[in-house]
Amino acid sequence: MTLDEILSLARQSTQLPDPTSDSWRQGLEILLRDHARTEVLSERGHGILKSRYTEALSARMRVDDYLRQHPQLTAAPVRRPVFILGMPRTGTTLVSYMLDADPQTRSLLKWEAYGGVPPAAPGALRTDPRCLAEKAKDAQLIAHNPKGAAQHFEAGDGPTECVHLLAQDFKSLMWAVLSSTPTYHDWLLCCDMQSAFLHRKRVLQILQSTNPGRWVLKLPSDALFIRTLFATFPDAKVIWTHRDPYASFASSMSMRATSRPLFNKDADLGYMRERLPRQLALHLMRPLELSRERPADVFHLYYDDLAADPMAQLKRIYAWLGDPWTEQAESGMRAWLEANPQGRFGKHSYSLEQWGFSQRDLEPYFADYLRAHPVV
Repeated sequence: MTLDEILSLARQSTQLPDPTSDSWRQGLEILLRDHARTEVLSERGHGILKSRYTEALSARMRVDDYLRQHPQLTAAPVRRPVFILGMPRTGTTLVSYMLDADPQTRSLLKWEAYGGVPPAAPGALRTDPRCLAEKAKDAQLIAHNPKGAAQHFEAGDGPTECVHLLAQDFKSLMWAVLSSTPTYHDWLLCCDMQSAFLHRKRVLQILQSTNPGRWVLKLPSDALFIRTLFATFPDAKVIWTHRDPYASFASSMSMRATSRPLFNKDADLGYMRERLPRQLALHLMRPLELSRERPADVFHLYYDDLAADPMAQLKRIYAWLGDPWTEQAESGMRAWLEANPQGRFGKHSYSLEQWGFSQRDLEPYFADYLRAHPVV
């Protein structure tokens, strides 16, 4: 698997010119070097990742080509977007789905994240043939991976993470957790993310051109790059979800241990044990620092409060945003909660001990955060 092979496949797939910028090259080159060095990919994983890298680059080429034809879209503002972020497994998905139930909210839908360019026709976000095709896969995904669905499930026509858009610039935590790519993982934590965030903005500008609305976007790892987020979207508002970091850590390890064997000869849990503590600590420390500088722009949402009374917490969010709380929003959220009870696809069980950790092992990583937000 080489960069030239992936680029050639993307050219064949799209029949389009190369991306207008080379910003994607460095990340992909580092990923491919890591794959060659670690040699942990299975034959199946090699094929899947080669396909996914090609699809991401193809999507990037479609975005760039669409903007060549519609350059005026890059001047369109993305007004007052709301970003849901925090440590993984802290309720970000629940919040994003509840907010998506408000007709006034504009979410990034799963099918759009994979290939939403050209954008859907006005009013056709959930009837576009690409959406229906993605939705048709839902039952198959649940049947083939019930354990994964119990841990995390996103409907083909539901809101998803912006991680897929950042992946089109090959600066995305998604690529760092699927297989063992140690150099890429560590590089990502300290690289300049500006090109990836600007690419995401360009995609949003395209998508809102036919189906506008107030963007509400979910990506836990935005916490790692929160300064770049505000530099890209100066009038953004952030919902920061808080949960016991030890529980979140154990849940994250469990989810990765389930997904990694799909790509690798073995789960290589040593890779995750070595890198996850620092990575998740940074998910907390970087927004903690920024929230002290911009307290009016960050809403603190606590997992236990959300689980106890989700409607009350959503009303607090609307009041903080200064947005009207409508009957449509409330009825939509209540209907979604009724149709999606916790544990709908089965119970997700996990513990620190099963991954070789104790709370004492992790205390140094989370101590400063817990002094500010004592959620344990």
